Amino acid sequence: GTLPRLFGAMDKFVRIYSGGELVKGPNGVEFGDLSEQGIWFKAAPTYSELIDAVYKKLGLEPATHNVRAQGRTNVGGGAHRHFIMVPIDDDMSWSNYVKAVFNGTDWNCLEVYVQTEELPSAEPVSPEPALLDSEPLDAQHQNTPPRDPELGASLFAPSMVTANAPTVHPQHSWLRRIRSARARAGIRGQVAGEEVQSGQYQCGASGTVDTTSCLLIGLYDEVHRARALAAGQHLTELNPRNREPLRFDKRYERYLRPAGLMGLANICRAGLPSIDRALVSALVDRWRPETHTFHMPCGEITITLQDVAMILGLPISGHAVIVNKTESYIELYQRYLGKAPPSDKSRPGLRVAWVRAEFNKCPEDADEETVKQHARAYILSLVGGLLFPDASGDRYTVYPFPLIADLENIGSYSWGSATLAYLYRAMCDACRRQSDQSNLTGCLLLLQFWSWERFPIGRPDMLKPKFPNVDELEDDRDRPTVGLRWVVGACTYRSAPARCYEHFTNEFDLLTDDQVVWSPYRDDRVKTLHLAPICTQDSHLWLTQAPLVFFFMVEVYTPERVMRQFGLHQECPPPFRDTSVELHWCCRGKVRSDWADKHKSFVDMWEVKEQHVIMEERPYDHANYMDYLRWYRRSTRIRLCTPRISNGHQDGASVRTATADDEDSLRASKLRYTPRAHLIHSVTDKLTILAKEAASQKGCSRGECSAFIERVTRTCVELVGELGGSSLCDIAAAVPDSTTIAAEQGSEGQRDTEDELNNSMVPDQENESGPVREKRTRFQVDRTQVDSTVHSRSPSKRRRGGPAPR
Repeated sequence: GTLPRLFGAMDKFVRIYSGGELVKGPNGVEFGDLSEQGIWFKAAPTYSELIDAVYKKLGLEPATHNVRAQGRTNVGGGAHRHFIMVPIDDDMSWSNYVKAVFNGTDWNCLEVYVQTEELPSAEPVSPEPALLDSEPLDAQHQNTPPRDPELGASLFAPSMVTANAPTVHPQHSWLRRIRSARARAGIRGQVAGEEVQSGQYQCGASGTVDTTSCLLIGLYDEVHRARALAAGQHLTELNPRNREPLRFDKRYERYLRPAGLMGLANICRAGLPSIDRALVSALVDRWRPETHTFHMPCGEITITLQDVAMILGLPISGHAVIVNKTESYIELYQRYLGKAPPSDKSRPGLRVAWVRAEFNKCPEDADEETVKQHARAYILSLVGGLLFPDASGDRYTVYPFPLIADLENIGSYSWGSATLAYLYRAMCDACRRQSDQSNLTGCLLLLQFWSWERFPIGRPDMLKPKFPNVDELEDDRDRPTVGLRWVVGACTYRSAPARCYEHFTNEFDLLTDDQVVWSPYRDDRVKTLHLAPICTQDSHLWLTQAPLVFFFMVEVYTPERVMRQFGLHQECPPPFRDTSVELHWCCRGKVRSDWADKHKSFVDMWEVKEQHVIMEERPYDHANYMDYLRWYRRSTRIRLCTPRISNGHQDGASVRTATADDEDSLRASKLRYTPRAHLIHSVTDKLTILAKEAASQKGCSRGECSAFIERVTRTCVELVGELGGSSLCDIAAAVPDSTTIAAEQGSEGQRDTEDELNNSMVPDQENESGPVREKRTRFQVDRTQVDSTVHSRSPSKRRRGGPAPR
């Protein structure tokens, strides 16, 4: 057809852009005024042929310059075009870029943006082993352009696994790229260090922070919700999507137990809590797709396989949740449910209303086959409604149905890892949605329970839980999971006015290390729960680095970044593994049937997940974690609340007007919560500056000390005003006016000059005779006593009822 002929012609022509910076336009990335040159090849070029042609076209030599390439591609749909850049650094990434350009879009042109860097001429060439062993690239540069997602080796840190990771295919010009990355890391580290030392780096303050120096903030930040909030933009809560399952029937237990879904079913039977949309939205704001972790002020933290197993009791071991579909879904429904829904080709999925109408209640006199059909529908409602909810809200995800249909083998799959993969992808998508009523999918029950276990923010007050008597249970697999304690107890929520999105955003901005429950599953915390064996049976896999797979989704699992959650030593900086921009592009689109073939390399990694477990025996060390925090706070955005102007207190005086009073009264009447994060940030920043200035005042003159005291006084007045201002009238008189300050500074300067002249005219004390030195010392003591007596008579320096100063 037309596409193969076009592909065969256009893949031999490449447009090269260089000599400047990219610009942002209405349709994404644009080349602006960059120099454009076209290169024709006799055949479709490989990556090395492309780079060699670029060197030749630009008149450069590989020995003196390094070339970095990025390809522009259209990710928009239909008439709407949106261009983004993808890194090209090897044959595989180049091949994938070419496929992305010519398959599925109408923008069939290869456009490559290149940047050149001059290599240091005096740098010696180190041998390969010494260069790679002494200075790992991952430890040097935390924001290296992502490698190809189909290449499994880039998902692992070989130094942290028990067996060798899959070998990386030969890369071209590897030595040049290592040098270049090292140089870029050094430049960025220098810039970040200078900002911290100068006090200009505010870790998320709006407007003034250049996040390009933040090593953990990458390609996703342009449309990230955190960036918008830090810039002062008003965002609304996300719209959570989940569905309650069908009515439970005790006859389903014989199928739920071997499937590893009994813990989830028990939570649903006890009564699901409503999803707190303000809480989950505030959490998603801090989710970073670059690392698959939440970036909190006290460090990185994430949902792990341990959390999935302990909270929901889902199996971790087993095969990846993926299969090639061999027959249509209508045929599967007819065979395993006994009936098929009416034909509906508008959207993929199984309508919730139809499933509830047909399978919500199993007949009392149902035969075994009918019970199986209803059990499959119930499991579909658990899996499709809670673990993998569809964004539409009125349909069940049908991808897992071929696995659910086989009730005998449903327990052979890793439902826990698939649930985590789906939640990771949902948060990676939602954190880049800023429009009103944007959806949030994924297992939000897991996200909310995880937050309650870890943070005090939004946590309900739990009274006495009523757990089932384990001695009366028929099977040990019916024992509770950690998540059950949040639904069987009488949980009371805090007052509604404080439960708002702005409140949670502020509270997470102020989260401190000691407020986080880093290890909620210690034996002393959960031993009274008598947990089901499935909660801990796969504990040997909690630290695997194998990718998480769910049909079209492949998500990188990074426990090495949150080792404190496991009570283990945290590397600083953590080994960086790219979460892959291209993998995040991979969405379901049209329903496919060959996902197992497309993701075979990742499925194979999961099948040998035991070989990729992190072997770390060193326990958590707080001093080491403090080193990590110092690096971390320079590498990401930790403040989302916008700094605000103080309440009109300038130079110790109030400049409020009647109009301002009316506006504040109107605002106060509509206020649900008084945000305080920006106030605390302001206080801490100003006190930090004063502390640094105080440390530098040693040996200063009287005039300089007087000026410093004046700055301290004025800063205190400003802080009192910002924190409320109710006691401002008590200290306003303590601030002298500008004329008095000038006169005092002039007299102090004159006195300093006179003292310096007098001191220069008298001999050193070491050369003075004994009587003279004794007289001078006695005079100084008498003067000090007089000064202290004068100060002790000041009414502001003496407490009522207390003894007088000596």
